[in-house]
Amino acid sequence: MQPLFLSPEHLEYLSNHHSTPCYIYNEELLYEQAKKVLAFPHPYGLTVRYAMKANANKNILRIYNSLGIHIDASSGYEVLRALDAGIPGEHIQLSWQELIHDMNLLGVHNIQFVATSLHQLETYGQMYPWTSVWIRFNPGIGSGAFKKIDTWWPSSSFGIWHEHINDIQDIISAHNLNVDKIHIHIWSENTAEARSKAAKQAIHILEYFPSASILNLWWWFKIALMPYEKDAELQEIWNAVKKELEIFAFETWRHIHLEIEPWKYLVMNSCSLLAKVIDKIYTGKDWYTFIKTNTGMTELPRVSMYGIQQPLHTFYPSRDKEDVVVVGHCCESGDLLTCMLYQSDTVEPISLPIIHINEYIIVQSCGAYNASMAMKHYNSYPEAEEILYTKQWTFKTIRKRQEPHMIRRNEVDVI
Repeated sequence: MQPLFLSPEHLEYLSNHHSTPCYIYNEELLYEQAKKVLAFPHPYGLTVRYAMKANANKNILRIYNSLGIHIDASSGYEVLRALDAGIPGEHIQLSWQELIHDMNLLGVHNIQFVATSLHQLETYGQMYPWTSVWIRFNPGIGSGAFKKIDTWWPSSSFGIWHEHINDIQDIISAHNLNVDKIHIHIWSENTAEARSKAAKQAIHILEYFPSASILNLWWWFKIALMPYEKDAELQEIWNAVKKELEIFAFETWRHIHLEIEPWKYLVMNSCSLLAKVIDKIYTGKDWYTFIKTNTGMTELPRVSMYGIQQPLHTFYPSRDKEDVVVVGHCCESGDLLTCMLYQSDTVEPISLPIIHINEYIIVQSCGAYNASMAMKHYNSYPEAEEILYTKQWTFKTIRKRQEPHMIRRNEVDVI
């Protein structure tokens, strides 16, 4: 786990100058994680891509752009957002379930298009014959226990099923397309053996496309959030992938440029969410003590969506501890901050130093898939503020707290 970066001194400043709940990002940690991934062994070239769906704040995009990290966009709207942040179009890859609303944007800004279905590939070929295209495959293999977010199985709609290679080749031949890159999302265990197997499957697909010189591997690298978890052994994984690329180069004389998309690894542990305790109730000596906070699924959707456990801390470590269930502020029984792992509807008490109403609590490791996936506006709660703790040890607002009237500004009076 990453160490806490918010101190009691920080709390005093934040409580006097900002409202809660608020996300606080640590700029130094953003850089540290990026540098770890940029160190991936790359015998024939490396591009690191940041999946901006994890957190699309333009300041975070600009930090990664300054380090040479490119962008993976999951919608045409993310493309527009990245362009607005100043990201060069040629550094943006679009891999989307839908076709972009204006296909001309691809050519105007030199966006790198990834076809994720045969229909998308055919449509692109009709508009842009004699050009290069990238193709996303569903490879049909993977490993890991968390099935809810699988992207590599017959039950997943992401990518072109690997058995449709002949159909792909017919389309690229009909439109004189050149396949430059193969794009594969594989959810696999964080072991060198599992990653080596996944790389072999990806390389097998490459063999059908002799013009392809780039392999994009969307891989999650385990990053510990809770004390019982362990970070992925990156060096072992990276060496295993490097070995497979070198074997392929020796056998075919094809030197494949590697792209990696490390999922939440870049940004997750760079952020903490500061919230306030607003109430405390008891349901009897044999039941629960509930800590109610002014945050919840409106800022922390991963808990209620996936049953993820997030580390919680207080500023009062010397106090006696008590077992508590921490809950959110929404009128929703599933708005829990402490649940049984992968069972979002089951409460699970945790031990915390005794905390009182109007005191503060920290939810750590909130940088990815929280602000961007937040169930904002439920119960008409506004967007929370986002703050950057800079390398100069100052706090700067990078997204203002939304004014309540802005929630309803697109409503139209007809009654």
